[in-house]
Amino acid sequence: MQSGQTSEPCWQRIGGAYWDADVIEGKLVGYEVYPCSDAEKPSLNVRLIDKDVGEATAKSVKTRLIELFRLRDDLPSFYERYRAEKISQTFKGFSGLRLMKASNPFESLICSICSQHSSVEQWNRTIRCIRAFFGERLRLPNGLSSHLFPSPETLAAASVRKLEHCQAGYRSKYILKASQMIIDGRLDLEQLRKSRYENAKEKLMEIPGVGPKVADCFLLYGLGQTRAAPVDIWIHRIVPKVYFGGTKMTKDEVGKFLRERFGEWAGLAQLYLFHYGRIHSRTLFPPATRLTIKTNV
Repeated sequence: MQSGQTSEPCWQRIGGAYWDADVIEGKLVGYEVYPCSDAEKPSLNVRLIDKDVGEATAKSVKTRLIELFRLRDDLPSFYERYRAEKISQTFKGFSGLRLMKASNPFESLICSICSQHSSVEQWNRTIRCIRAFFGERLRLPNGLSSHLFPSPETLAAASVRKLEHCQAGYRSKYILKASQMIIDGRLDLEQLRKSRYENAKEKLMEIPGVGPKVADCFLLYGLGQTRAAPVDIWIHRIVPKVYFGGTKMTKDEVGKFLRERFGEWAGLAQLYLFHYGRIHSRTLFPPATRLTIKTNV
């Protein structure tokens, strides 16, 4: 949740737990999740906000969270395969860091569009505002409320001005166009999930305003295509620093390197490098030292 790369806005935090809500089996279900024990024997505790959801719904919540946090991904195999690689320096301290998978692919697509040239905090605010402004509001038994993300039909009928009110800025027209393409059948998210990585990326880039980075973000976090490795400013800096001694590279070269080096693990490798770069940015990229030259006058 704190990695800066999620398929949806970060969940809200209450104490040491994160909470979210989703419609499961036709009912709004709220839940809190929090880690316990340690990295050697990790465990994720889940508390349902509504105690009367029933055993079947509780099992559905468990299944949903296992998929969302990709708890079946074989991280030990990833660590073992690349333990002699330079990326292994990112494993220490981040053990257990996983990719996330979207429960709502359409929301993830809009999140990806909103993330371009935007900080994590900014696009999170934008998506929450879109939820509040256009989405249905539902209340939980404990008094908390949650807004569902609007449908493609709802956003396609929105105006640029209303989306700009949500701080979407110039991305507003891209949000409208993507929504309209889904309604018109020109963009089938489920079909993209089944497509080869290269074909799916090419199709996504037909959406106005969607470039390689946004397409890769959605393919990785929205559709679970792990060959996708989004190259933003952090990845564009950290890969040449770690692997090539700071040699200048284009973003396309960085993305190609990650896919060729890590294959189906490319998206996960990107996540570790991204988080490592953000956490250790001051050490890896120290501010330029100002040199003062004294002269005799």
